[in-house]
Amino acid sequence: MSLTFVSLGAPAGLPAVGAAVSGKASVSQPACGRPQSYGLKPSTFAGLLGASAVGGTFSRNTRGHKHSSAVRAFDPSTQQGVTEPFGFFDPLGFSKGKDEAEFRKLRIAEIKHGRVAMMASLGLVLPHYFKAPGFAEVPCGIGAISTEMGGPGFLGLFLGAGLHELVLWKDDESKDPGDFGDPFKFGEQIVVDRNYEINNGRMAMFAVVGQLVAELVTGKDAVQQLGLQ
Repeated sequence: MSLTFVSLGAPAGLPAVGAAVSGKASVSQPACGRPQSYGLKPSTFAGLLGASAVGGTFSRNTRGHKHSSAVRAFDPSTQQGVTEPFGFFDPLGFSKGKDEAEFRKLRIAEIKHGRVAMMASLGLVLPHYFKAPGFAEVPCGIGAISTEMGGPGFLGLFLGAGLHELVLWKDDESKDPGDFGDPFKFGEQIVVDRNYEINNGRMAMFAVVGQLVAELVTGKDAVQQLGLQ
């Protein structure tokens, strides 16, 4: 099958040059060799470019708007731990500008520090009345660290804390922040709202700092600071 296409825009009287090849189609051009015109005006071409630019800009702005909206959608003030009388408790602004994943890390750190502080606050009080065998001569409070027996004891606590932090207390994103298991099955016997734990942990952190600072200033342990013997 042979097809020969003749340019409609060729001037009258000029022969059209084309090659007819069996099974193929060829486009004939005027013999003068002038550039072929496709009928696309400069104004039309400029309009197409402008529309493409506007469309690309709108697409990028839309994606950026969706992303920024997703980031702004997370509000730390609506999470657990917002209770009376303080409401949203973040006096140092750690959660400002944080997304959900970053806030989760802060919440885990808060819960861990709160739990350690609750145990530490008891540890600063109980030795005043009871001491483990072999530690009878070890003073109460932070003065115990500088003694022959207290130094190794503090090292044991430090290594134990590191073991829990790096090995035992691994975060599982499928669970609530701070949920590292319940080895003693306390959850089967009592139900404690997470806000209670968070608030008690916050109070314990302030309490431990107060006990240590007061001991450094007065030289009295946590019990003696209350005027007790």
